[in-house]
Amino acid sequence: MAQNSHVVVGIDVAKDKVDACIRSLSQRQAFPSGAKGRRKLVAWLRKHKVDRAVMEASGGYERDWAKALREACFAVRIVDPRRVRNFARSAGRLAKNDTIDADTIAWFAETFEDAPSQTHDAAREELAALVKARK
Repeated sequence: MAQNSHVVVGIDVAKDKVDACIRSLSQRQAFPSGAKGRRKLVAWLRKHKVDRAVMEASGGYERDWAKALREACFAVRIVDPRRVRNFARSAGRLAKNDTIDADTIAWFAETFEDAPSQTHDAAREELAALVKARK
């Protein structure tokens, strides 16, 4: 873990599931998409006393997960996938799968604690949902 006291989880979001990795505790787990999976993830993170959750922007699949984590009072950062991928390449990590990606996201978050992320704007998200429904 980097020079901080935060316990960080890296979350790789896919359509059907998420893979979560807490590098500092050597913990990894996958959770199915849906409300039940989100509840299990929140319980798992609380069990391990996680402070921050970091995930890549992944075409909108990350939104429900981020919302559930924010509602459970976790600090959530959504980072640029290109930056994470470039970080992995610079470290010589060329392999890519969901488990490796979750680990890499956690490593990136520990290394670049203040890396830019998408700002959370609940009003904008609500407006986007209304526009989508209208279309």
